[in-house]
Amino acid sequence: MFGRFATPDFRYATIVAFGYLLLTLLLAYPVSLHPGTMVIADNPDTHLFLWTLAWDVHAFTSQPLTLFDANIFHPHLGTLAYSENLLGSALLAAPVIWLTGNLVLALNLVQLATCVLCGLGAYVLARRLGFSRTAAVLCGVVYLAAPPRFFRIGQLHLTAVQWVPFALAYFHTYLDHGGKRNLRIALGFLTLQVFSSGHGAVFLIVAMTLVMLYRVSLGEPVAVGRRLGNLGVPGLLLLAPIAAMIVPYRAAQVGVGLKRSLENWLPTPESYLASPSHLHQYLQTWLTSTDVNGLASAWLFPGVTVLILGTAAFLPGPSTVEPAGGWRERLRRRPEVLYLLMLIVSVSMFVPPPFSLWPWVYAWPGFNFIRVPSRFMILAMLALAVLLGAGFDRLFGGRKVGPRVAAALVAGSLLLAEYASMPLAFVPYTVEVPAIDRWLNTLPKPFAIAEVPMPRIGDLGAYTRHNTMAMLHATAHWQRTVHGYSGIQPALHQRLYDELSRFPDAVSLASLRDLGVTYVVVHEDQYPPDSRAQVDERFQRFAEQLRLEHTEGEGRVYRILPPPVEPFP
Repeated sequence: MFGRFATPDFRYATIVAFGYLLLTLLLAYPVSLHPGTMVIADNPDTHLFLWTLAWDVHAFTSQPLTLFDANIFHPHLGTLAYSENLLGSALLAAPVIWLTGNLVLALNLVQLATCVLCGLGAYVLARRLGFSRTAAVLCGVVYLAAPPRFFRIGQLHLTAVQWVPFALAYFHTYLDHGGKRNLRIALGFLTLQVFSSGHGAVFLIVAMTLVMLYRVSLGEPVAVGRRLGNLGVPGLLLLAPIAAMIVPYRAAQVGVGLKRSLENWLPTPESYLASPSHLHQYLQTWLTSTDVNGLASAWLFPGVTVLILGTAAFLPGPSTVEPAGGWRERLRRRPEVLYLLMLIVSVSMFVPPPFSLWPWVYAWPGFNFIRVPSRFMILAMLALAVLLGAGFDRLFGGRKVGPRVAAALVAGSLLLAEYASMPLAFVPYTVEVPAIDRWLNTLPKPFAIAEVPMPRIGDLGAYTRHNTMAMLHATAHWQRTVHGYSGIQPALHQRLYDELSRFPDAVSLASLRDLGVTYVVVHEDQYPPDSRAQVDERFQRFAEQLRLEHTEGEGRVYRILPPPVEPFP
């Protein structure tokens, strides 16, 4: 039963995975040494990822059948679908959260794990495509460490693309050798990718579609009936969770407009040369006096080594006997042609017109959730990794083991020299929930809350940060809160947040009552010192409608009371 785990290939893959782990820890220094107290960036996106992992893990045991009904943006339901749900990543984070309660540690460990798995997945894909072990190791290094992918490590919804190469590996195996098991494993990885990253799911579906179209163009029969038979009931069960997830996202799309428009989507021209690695920044100074990284809107430069070795994949090789099936079979045996096509399609998503595909596809299902099409560079890096592997084998595949390993060490050293950017930028950070929010957990449930002071909408940075911090505060009790942050902002909450910036007054109190909000949490230390007297006076003016329930530290909790009865004239 466990014989496959004792094979040389499995043992070698285990060693390779350990090597990728060491490489990840090196590239992520110093965050990798202090994963429980540092984050890549202390910003609303990081807060959102922390809250999402915490909510998912909480919902796994408290409300697994309604886990999309998250506690934010009260009174709306299905609010987990307003952003990436990260459920696949939450499965990895759950043991860490249950054992330590440290959300920062869970987030960082998941992000580091995605890098290791990206490298291992690219290695497995290369081996399934027939590359040598040394070429496959280099493929993994590229997909793990290349800046266009690695520097998404602080964006969990973009770094969690680790299941894409695994799914492609088994899909290729199925098309080459058949077998129901291979197809079902590929679909299982597809489901994992859908639940880990919606962006990654779109990348994978595009890649699998291109693989199938390429094979059909070379004479592969469509054979719908046979493939459905191979899918079978187990395959349908593997895909069933995807169908279930479509419902809340479709509701979010219809209800609050979760989709993208065709505006501000082109990366700046400097982005194509932009990279944060030390060597790439040095090369930029030789090429131009322009501040490339300062003007870039994305890291899109893949590296010199990968471009050279990727180009070598198309050098003429030694003459061979014409395979049965002629040129079609010869193309089928050369995956570099397919992955060059994948590279072209990926890059065509974000290059300027008239060569861009984005104006034609941005409104398609799935694509309409992607805000920045230059993120397709992640899929382009997987294609480039495959091309690099093909190029390495084209140059050194026929040599003896010693020279081939030496060449791989040189190529790997060049890749690491290009991609090194340590120490990684970081910010010391821990999730701190005020004592007054923890006190709310002692109250009878359910209830709904709001937190003030609410910055004015014009102060975008403070406004979004207040909402994300309120989301994290609510992890102490998991009751519903009017606050929320996502790629969209419901019209109801845009109006409400503007009203809360003047709380308390008659309008904001009436709106909170209408929404069924029970308590208001007041953080006194967040008011400017010179305005506290004025704020206290407003609270005194509405004393009949706000009852002080508890004071702790710099926090107060007020219960919203019914409006006073107007006397008859």
